[in-house]
Amino acid sequence: MALRFPRFSQGLAQDPTTRRIWFGIATTHDFKSHDNINEKCLYENIFASHFGQLAIIFLWTFGNLFHVAWQRNFKSWVQDPLLVRPIAHAIWDPHFGQPVGESLTRGDALNLENITYSGVY
Repeated sequence: MALRFPRFSQGLAQDPTTRRIWFGIATTHDFKSHDNINEKCLYENIFASHFGQLAIIFLWTFGNLFHVAWQRNFKSWVQDPLLVRPIAHAIWDPHFGQPVGESLTRGDALNLENITYSGVY
């Protein structure tokens, strides 16, 4: 099985030493020689990839915030803020048994709840 080397380093394919490996590691991010790309296009691609990464981060963050806020008791807290404790979200895990549920539920709550005061967790 022959190893295929890129066209810019065919001379290194015959090199039996570790210099070939170090050259491959050193030129991994040399985009100008690999892809025949100029500096402007390189910076545009990096800038565009940052927007993609930020989109993934914000999607994950807003997904967590939505699902946490979806299970809150804000409406009942607004109606009676003195008697209702603000709860960020309830715990809906079928693996929790009755003893765990009783130890984690405070007061006269009807179901297993995670009592928090920050609005998120």
